[in-house]
Amino acid sequence: MSAALDVVLEVGDVTEMTADVALFKYAQKLYGAAGEASRRLEAVGVPPVQVAVQPGEFRFVETKGALASPLALFMGTVRLGEFGYHEIRQFALRALKALEAHASVKHVAGTVHGPNYGLDEDEAVLAFVGGLIEAFQRGTGPKGLERFTVVELDMRRALRLRKALERGLGGTPGVETLPGGGFRVRRSSAFVQAPSMASAGTVSMGKPHAFVAMPFTPELEDTYHYGIQGPVKAAGLLCERVDQAVFDGPIIQRIKERIDTAKVVIADLSLANPNVYLEVGYAWGKGRPTLLLVRDVKELRFDVASYRCIVYRNIRELESVLSRELERLDKLV
Repeated sequence: MSAALDVVLEVGDVTEMTADVALFKYAQKLYGAAGEASRRLEAVGVPPVQVAVQPGEFRFVETKGALASPLALFMGTVRLGEFGYHEIRQFALRALKALEAHASVKHVAGTVHGPNYGLDEDEAVLAFVGGLIEAFQRGTGPKGLERFTVVELDMRRALRLRKALERGLGGTPGVETLPGGGFRVRRSSAFVQAPSMASAGTVSMGKPHAFVAMPFTPELEDTYHYGIQGPVKAAGLLCERVDQAVFDGPIIQRIKERIDTAKVVIADLSLANPNVYLEVGYAWGKGRPTLLLVRDVKELRFDVASYRCIVYRNIRELESVLSRELERLDKLV
C-alpha cells in the first residue's frame, strides 16, 4: 500500500488531464466539467443516462479516448443547492472509497467544487482537500494511489486556491509541503480523527457568512476578490455569492436561504444590475444588516438619500472602507 499521497493543484481542463481516473460529480444534473465530460463521452457512444447517478451511488465509465483519462468516476450527490462544505468533504471521502475497486490506480484528477454557486472558494477547496487527507490517512483509497491532482480551469482562481491551501494546511499533522508546490500526505495508523485544518467541512457549517450581491462580470471580479473578500475574511466571515448563470430551477430559493442566514449582506450596485436590487430589497425585508457599495453615484437607479451607500474610487479604497464598516457592524451586533 502506498505510504504517501501527493496532492497538487494545477491549471487546466480536467477532461484533458492525463490521469488513471477523472473524478466528477453528478448533482442530479450535469454542470461544468461533468457536463463537458458527458458531452465528450456521448460522442463516443456513452449516453448521458450512463452518468446519471443517484445520491450515494457511483459509476465508473470507460472513456474510449473521449477524455485524457481512460476511466471516469461519476459520484452521485444531492442537488447543487444542497451541496455545501460538509457535502464536499464527504464527496472526497466517498470518492477515495469508491476508487478502492481499482487497486492499481495511481493518479486521480478532479475539480474544485463550490465556487460560483454560493460557497466561499477558500473554504470549499479546504473542505475537498481535507476530505482527501482524512480518507488517505485512515487508509482509504486504492492501494497504489500516489497522486491526486486538483484541476482548476481559471488561472487566477488557481493562484488564490493555492494560497488558501498553503494557509489552511500549515501545521496539519502528517502533511508536508512539496518543494515544487503541493503537499505530501502520509498514511499512519495514529491518525484516526479528522486532521486539524483551517476548514474541516464541519467547521464551515457553523461559521457566520457574508452574502455578496453583485454582478458576475469580468470588470468586477477584482472588486470581489480583492476589495470585498479580503475584508470579509479578515472579519472572520465566510464570503459567499451565487452565480445565477450556474443555477437553474430554485436559484431564488438558494439566494433567499443564504440571505436569511447571513450576518451581513454586501451589495455592489455598480452596473445597475436588477437582480442585485431585488436581493437588496429582500435583505431589507428580512431585516438583515446591509452594506451598499457603488463605484459612481451616477450608476445608482434609485434615490439613496435616506440610505448610506459607500462610494469607492478604487479597490484599495474599498478594502479600507469596507474593513472599517465591518468592524463597526461587529460592535453593533
